[in-house]
Amino acid sequence: MKKSKIIIIALVAAVAVAGIGIAVSKKPDIIDFGEIVLDGVPEKSAEATRVMSFNLRCADDPEGSIDNRSQISVEIINQYAPDSFGIQEATPKWLRILDKQVGDRYACVGESRDFFGPFSEYNCVYYLKNKYNLLDSGTFWLSETPYKKYSVSYDSACRRIASWAVLEDKETGEVYTHINTHLDHVLESTRDAQCKVLLAEMDKLQTQGTVVITGDFNTYSDGDVYASMVAGADDASVTADMAVEKGITYHNYGKKADEGQGAIDFIFVTKDTPVDTYKVIKDTVQGMYPSDHYPIIADIHI
Repeated sequence: MKKSKIIIIALVAAVAVAGIGIAVSKKPDIIDFGEIVLDGVPEKSAEATRVMSFNLRCADDPEGSIDNRSQISVEIINQYAPDSFGIQEATPKWLRILDKQVGDRYACVGESRDFFGPFSEYNCVYYLKNKYNLLDSGTFWLSETPYKKYSVSYDSACRRIASWAVLEDKETGEVYTHINTHLDHVLESTRDAQCKVLLAEMDKLQTQGTVVITGDFNTYSDGDVYASMVAGADDASVTADMAVEKGITYHNYGKKADEGQGAIDFIFVTKDTPVDTYKVIKDTVQGMYPSDHYPIIADIHI
């Protein structure tokens, strides 16, 4: 056997062993939370559309395994009942959980940011399939070549993407586009370049109704990225008639106090879009958080 083939086989075996190691490692005990009832879920008017952004946290952590945290996450989705929601850090395991737990009501669009999907992340958009027709959808990369799959630019530490869905209300015919993204976590200059790609694609999609952008932007509201975003869109937390909760969205399982820096997760909407309610969802169950980020919602008028 040629040496090159031996090396390839060894690498494949190493990856397989690593995968098996992950699969067979001792799983944390699954907690029986019983019936989960969340307090303070705001009512939504019949004319409003509720959108959510939710960084699910990709890994099992000492503060909570995916198996346990997902029970809380699913109940947040069920009880807040968004019309559409965008998720970040969604691994294939997360997608399987959501398909099993909410797939009877929600369909989703999106694809892996990397060519090796089983170990990658997704920024899917979920929508109520009985309420909306999916008119169009896609995924673009936050790079110099947005529709070249798996492309990366601007010194980004990871491939970064945005997935989107154009949704038509089956009863009213109203149309809006939901874009969901996750900017890079290292350099502000990288994020600034990525948000310009995002805004350029938003401009193209404005022809298909109001545009909503949800995501983890990995930056605060005092930087260039936020300034670029609010030059082209409204921050729902600022324009909402009522902000039930505001403040930080990344809390590291309650270890990070609100130090005045505020959110890094945002819901942006087309300029002058009316927003009824904005809320940072801070629910815990038996002391466990659903993620190291708080999910957020906004009730908007298309």
